Amino acid sequence: MSWQAIGKKDFQDSVRSKVLWGIIVLFALLIGGIAYLIVDSGINEQGSEVVEVFVTGAFGFVVLFFVPITGLFISIKSVVRERDSGTINLLLSLPHTRGEMIVGKFLGRTAVMTVTILVGFLPAVALLLIQTSLSPAVLLTFLAVTVLFGLMFVGIGVGFSALFNSETQGTVGGIVIFFGLYLWSPITNLVLGLADLELPQFANRFGLIQMFQDMFGSLSPTGRGLGAPSSTTQSFSQSAGAIVYPDSVAFYMQNWFVFIILAVWIIVPLAIGYARFSRIDL
Repeated sequence: MSWQAIGKKDFQDSVRSKVLWGIIVLFALLIGGIAYLIVDSGINEQGSEVVEVFVTGAFGFVVLFFVPITGLFISIKSVVRERDSGTINLLLSLPHTRGEMIVGKFLGRTAVMTVTILVGFLPAVALLLIQTSLSPAVLLTFLAVTVLFGLMFVGIGVGFSALFNSETQGTVGGIVIFFGLYLWSPITNLVLGLADLELPQFANRFGLIQMFQDMFGSLSPTGRGLGAPSSTTQSFSQSAGAIVYPDSVAFYMQNWFVFIILAVWIIVPLAIGYARFSRIDL
């Protein structure tokens, strides 16, 4: 299929980038350095639960900033650079549709993002599995959530790349949405506070930090949230910033619903980008 060919070529072109490999090395050093400090601190003697709290909390601090930026960097120029350089005309002169191009670009950059995360985490995961009592299932869950988190920003980046007319516009748009989501609660509370309004609890779930908390809390085999020492399914609790939602509340307030929100953040930007990209004159 055409989208498969585009995705394969996009992946091959991306992995040749020296900048990308620089990002992977930096990511590996950051995550590996945190893992080494945790192991060197002797905290493993205090039990696997304590190790889990420190590992997921410390890793989460890096992931919440580094992964979105990397996802946008990988994807934000994927379509618009083809337009700026004129290579898009050659690409679309082959039996490819614009929709197949968007799908192929997304899947190609998704593969790049996944490889970046897995390779970056590999040294730290190996060290923690050998030197601590941390459950492999917890590490694999954290890794899976991190990959899903990265795909969200790949979707946003490719969508913005198809939506805007230049690399500068796409980059600015990506930066705005990153900080908007990263500082979601402070910004929305400030704006609504000026109007003497309060942000509905459901709206808090769209914030970057809360989304990652909910994803990990939903899949964690120990039932604990990110950096949280305990959880409950009977009542709301606040622990280390992780809200664990009870099963009795409305479905859109339960932890699993965060994956619907994640899908929206991937699909909607891609759909909006394609809607405009399909109509513009190249």
